[in-house]
Amino acid sequence: MKIVQLTPYAMDRPGGVQSHIRDLSRWLRSQGHDVRIVAPPGTGQLANIGNVVELGRVRQIAVHGTKFELTRASRADLQTCVAELRSWGAEVAHLHTPWTPMLPFQVWRALGIPGVATFHATLPETSGFDPLAWTLKRSAHWFNRRLKGIVVPSKAPQNQWRDNNVHPVPEVLAPTVDLSAWRDARKASIPSGDFNVVCMGRLEERKGTATLLRAWRDVETNRPSARLIIAGDGPRKDDLLHLARVLNLTTVDFVDPPSDEIARRMIADADVFAAPARHGESFGLVLIEAMAAGTLPVAAANPGYATVMTGPGADLLVPPGDPDALAQKLLELAAQPALQNRLLRWAKGHADHFDVRHLGPSYLSFFRAALT
Repeated sequence: MKIVQLTPYAMDRPGGVQSHIRDLSRWLRSQGHDVRIVAPPGTGQLANIGNVVELGRVRQIAVHGTKFELTRASRADLQTCVAELRSWGAEVAHLHTPWTPMLPFQVWRALGIPGVATFHATLPETSGFDPLAWTLKRSAHWFNRRLKGIVVPSKAPQNQWRDNNVHPVPEVLAPTVDLSAWRDARKASIPSGDFNVVCMGRLEERKGTATLLRAWRDVETNRPSARLIIAGDGPRKDDLLHLARVLNLTTVDFVDPPSDEIARRMIADADVFAAPARHGESFGLVLIEAMAAGTLPVAAANPGYATVMTGPGADLLVPPGDPDALAQKLLELAAQPALQNRLLRWAKGHADHFDVRHLGPSYLSFFRAALT
């Protein structure tokens, strides 16, 4: 098959959707299929991705405490891109978060080929009118009538479809990545002997990093040899640095966003990967990657993360925005190596279920069904 992956997110920007598209596309090529990725332009290098067509312009706005991209291609650029894809022989389009205005929708409509979609987003609960929730509901009805298939990454967005009375409710098909590099990082990891925690990602309100810093005050008091590394950048970085000074934290290091290779090494060398995001997570690929690297995730129990941390992993979830519960969980793990080892045995096996070599065939069947 010749498959077009359509995304509203620049492929040089770190993110679970981008990792999923990159690794699934590589696996499909390894199986003899051809894949092209159409994405808005980024600002960095597109190393080791392959066949990315950068199209359109991007405008970023802040919604629900996170960045939200508005993408659009001009008529001339769209016509050129579509002509090239048709000449190549594009057969099926995979739209990612197609309700996000509006690049994936533009390209798919202009191509006129069968399409399937993954609706990645999970919106936070709100008491009043939410224009994004309204848009998602309207677009869900529209795409349900016109696409050959729709999936969601977890029960969290699936429940939103059900609550909005959108039928048929899509099936769950988890995102997938190639975990081999994370397993290699685990084999090469060097334990320090101390209790080390890493938090990595965009420093924005919804990610809950302030909750982690407040929790760390108790961890630092009770375990002075413990270390916390916060790796990332974003609009809340200055506020978080100020909070660390106000809390008089002395065992916290802030570092710039690392390369992929260094990120894997940092996580594999840690005892715990902290993921305190309060909302807005549809799944939790970062948790899967940490577990594959041999590191336990301690995560906020938002609906997306709770989808990943099932069975014994539920013991590693804490209430979102609760620094006391987070501190208690970290100190519990630091004091009980036997508990860490027991949970790690579960985590390594659990992560492997989401590897592309296991889930890739399910995506292949999803694409093939669109052509029947």
